[in-house]
Amino acid sequence: MLPSTQAPPQISTALDYEFLIIGYGNELCGDAAVGPWVAAAVAKWDLPTVKAVTVSQLIPNLTADIAKANYVIFVDACGQTCMRTVQITPIVLGEPPPPFMACTAYDPQALLRLTQHLHSRHPQAWRVQIPVESCGPGGDLSSKAYKGCDHALRAIEQFLLTYRRPRMQPVDKV
Repeated sequence: MLPSTQAPPQISTALDYEFLIIGYGNELCGDAAVGPWVAAAVAKWDLPTVKAVTVSQLIPNLTADIAKANYVIFVDACGQTCMRTVQITPIVLGEPPPPFMACTAYDPQALLRLTQHLHSRHPQAWRVQIPVESCGPGGDLSSKAYKGCDHALRAIEQFLLTYRRPRMQPVDKV
C-alpha cells in the first residue's frame, strides 16, 4: 500500500454553526421519543446556521459538536417535574461534581463541563423539557407529548430569531 499524499485533516476551532439542537431519548419507548422527534423536525427546516442531532442518550462524543456552536439546546422528556407545560431553563455550569460522580452519567450540565475541559469553551445552553404521559415500550407519542413538541418547536424557533447574530453589512468605501 502506498503512503497517502494527502495532508491529514485539520481540526477546526472555528464555529461551524450558530445553533446546535440535541434531541435525546429512547425512540422505542413512547413519549420518551419527544427529544429526537423535535430535533428531527428542526433538521427538516434545513437552516444553514442550525445543526440538529438525535441521540438515545448524551455521550462524550457530542462534545466536538457542542464546541462548534454558539448556542445549544438540549431537548428531552420530562415526567413528574413538569406535568403541565414545556420547561425551558438555562444551563449554568457552577461547581464541578465530586470526582467519583464525574463519569457516572451524562446530563446536559456534565456534557458542557466536559466540553469546556476538552475544547476550552462551551456555548450558552438551555434545556427544553417536554411533559409526557407514558414512556413504556412501543407506542406513538401521546396527545400531551405532541402538544409539548409543538410548544417546544415554537420556543426553539423563537430562540433562533432572538439569538441569531446580525450579518455584517458591507461598508461602502469613500
